[in-house]
Amino acid sequence: MPITDPEMPPPTASDGRAGPHHSVSSPNWAEALFASMGISSALGVVVGFVIGGIGGRVAMRILVLTSDESVRGITSDDGFEIGRFSLDTIALLILTSVLGAFAGSAFGFLRMFVIGPTWLAMIGFAITCSALGGAALVQSEGIDFRFLGPLWLAVGLFVAIPGLWGVAMVISCERLLKHPSPIPGLPARITEKRWGLLGWAILVGLTAIGLVDLLDDIATLRR
Repeated sequence: MPITDPEMPPPTASDGRAGPHHSVSSPNWAEALFASMGISSALGVVVGFVIGGIGGRVAMRILVLTSDESVRGITSDDGFEIGRFSLDTIALLILTSVLGAFAGSAFGFLRMFVIGPTWLAMIGFAITCSALGGAALVQSEGIDFRFLGPLWLAVGLFVAIPGLWGVAMVISCERLLKHPSPIPGLPARITEKRWGLLGWAILVGLTAIGLVDLLDDIATLRR
C-alpha cells in the first residue's frame, strides 16, 4: 500500500482539472464582462438597424396615414421630410445602427449582473428600455408629437420600439452567450446574488428616471 505524505497537496487529474479536495480557481469575470459588452455591441448594431431604423420608419409611416395630410412635407425632428423616403432615411438607418452599438455595449455590461430566468430579464430590460428610449424619443419641444397623431398612438409606438429592442437583445444574447460560452472558459453571467440584486437595482433606477422624464413630456403635450 503506497504511503503518502500528509503535507503534500491532493493529486489533480491529468487533464488539469482539480482533484476532489482542490478548490476551483475563480472565473475571469473581467474578460467575461468585456466579451459580453463586445458581443452585445455587435448585436446592438443589427437590432438597432432592424428595430430602431426600419421599425422607426414603419412607425412614422403609420402615423403619416393616421395624421392630417398637412403633416406631409414637414421636416421632422430627425431631419427628414415626413411622408417621403429619401437619402435622409439611409442616414437615419446608419444613426440607429451606431446608437444600437453604444446601447448594446451598455446592455452587455448590465446583463452580466441581472440574475434570474430569461423571461424575467426580458421583462426587466423591456420596461427599462421602453422608459429610457421613450423619454429620449418623445420630446415635447419638437414638432413630431405635436403634429403626428393621435398622441396615444405616436407615444405608444415610440415607447414600444425601444422596448422591442430590449426584448430582441435579451433573446439574441442569451442564445449566443449562454453555456457553453462562445469563448471557452468564460462564464455566461455573474451568478452571485449580491451582484444580481445590484443589477436589478440599476434597472429599477434607470426605469424610474426614464418614466419621470417621459410622463413629464406626455403631460406637456396633452396641454
